[in-house]
Amino acid sequence: MKNKLIQLILMTCGLLTSALAQDASQNNPATPGGPAGLLQSLANAVGVAPENPAATNNAPDLKFGLYIHFGIATFAHPGEQGLVPAERFAPTSLDVKAWVHAAKQAGMTFAVLTSKHVSGFCLWDSPGYGYDVTQSPFKGDIIGDYIAACNAEGILPGLHYSIPDAYNEGAVRGGRAPVSPVYFAQIKKHLTELHTRYPGIRIEVLDGDGRLSPEQYDEIKSLIKQLTPDCMLWNTSKRPERGPPYVSDSIIKGWMWRPQPQLIPADTLFDHYSWAMEKAQPYVLNVGPDTSGRIPDDQMAILTQLKNMIATQPLTPPTAPAQPSAAQPSAADRLKQLKSLYDQGLINKDDYDRKSKEILDSL
Repeated sequence: MKNKLIQLILMTCGLLTSALAQDASQNNPATPGGPAGLLQSLANAVGVAPENPAATNNAPDLKFGLYIHFGIATFAHPGEQGLVPAERFAPTSLDVKAWVHAAKQAGMTFAVLTSKHVSGFCLWDSPGYGYDVTQSPFKGDIIGDYIAACNAEGILPGLHYSIPDAYNEGAVRGGRAPVSPVYFAQIKKHLTELHTRYPGIRIEVLDGDGRLSPEQYDEIKSLIKQLTPDCMLWNTSKRPERGPPYVSDSIIKGWMWRPQPQLIPADTLFDHYSWAMEKAQPYVLNVGPDTSGRIPDDQMAILTQLKNMIATQPLTPPTAPAQPSAAQPSAADRLKQLKSLYDQGLINKDDYDRKSKEILDSL
């Protein structure tokens, strides 16, 4: 009976679509909602739904995904200041297939990898660029292998690209500090390379997009949509006009792996997952592969625990997750870094004096 009703709906919509097309040719206004709206209205009227509304809207399942923070900062020494030399990027047993398989085993449907984080180090070969994998001992195509692994596992591949960039700007600039025309040209070059060389990117997270002017953001959005029409733009400024809301979380305290990282318990992560589900927002959970290039066993154990909790437990009362952050440097280290920026001429004396006072007043 239901199949006959659906057939009747489709036949009726076909007739109405023809009528609408005839009206349009006569310069008459179209019926509000168009054929798709008519289909939904008719389906509602008889108590059935279209066979596959997700496919109709080209909307993939983005409930639960894996964030993968991996880059030059993974190889930083404890307490190290400044940029880590590119030649230190030397994973001994990098296994991107294992990353993506972990996402599949955890019941995830998408993944996001840091193509460039705040250091400015690129995980792909960017011609003419001075801080990427080609300056390291590692030989291989991490981004290409990652996307291939995602395709093989049925995981939607996403990339993370940081606007704040210590290599290109001399410091990690947050807030709404404007992006210079020179650096903006580099950003566009990078994103053009990624979306030309690696087709099939479905999510692009623009980290620190709040620094982009409306005109700069629109230019990037247009560029990505032209190169990868099915790619969705996410943003860390969480501006609704710039992309859908989502919740990002981390198994480790911070984003990149460091020796003996503090791990977040599975029950805490489950609370955060519950909050995201209550808000109907995607939940993307970060892991930090270590210097070998593998996700450590202790992180994998928590990922498995969380998967089992999601499968067997009712959602907990919603609790907003705290945003993970890197370990706060000591006041002495912050003052030292501030002095270095001043000595290099990257900040003026007024800013140096003001920031020094803020640090000292916080003690």
